[in-house]
Amino acid sequence: MRYVVHSHCGGDAILSRALREDIEEAIKSVDVPLKRGSATRIRDAFTQVLISKGWSDGLQLAAGSKIAITSCKKGAGFCFQTGNMARMYADLLKLQTLYLNGTITCGVLVLPSAVVARKIGDNIANASRLERELAIFKKVVSLPALIFSLEE
Repeated sequence: MRYVVHSHCGGDAILSRALREDIEEAIKSVDVPLKRGSATRIRDAFTQVLISKGWSDGLQLAAGSKIAITSCKKGAGFCFQTGNMARMYADLLKLQTLYLNGTITCGVLVLPSAVVARKIGDNIANASRLERELAIFKKVVSLPALIFSLEE
């Protein structure tokens, strides 16, 4: 699968080359047909590669909480979002909280492009919208982050 990267608040300067390469390799390894209902298969294929590279299998925000992000490694918090649009905002809140608490130094979000989102379902979170809205909420969502847009 192809991708495009967008940097928010200097995320490209914070995320190490090794961690970025992990993410890029995981994206390139996804070989799932883009069709309705394939979101879970895309996510599973992607996260299996990251876990094989030493990324965690989730990270809870607080003890006893069911609020978690997809993964983390060496100060990078990671969210993979192929759910509905509302989940994108939840991921931003989670990453911003971890950043403000000093748990992570940057965030990484992987989402489908608008075109890919339409192919895999309805009201699916997409990178294009996230990038536009991060520009609006730059003072609220201040964590350095990289957004990887999954392309056809």
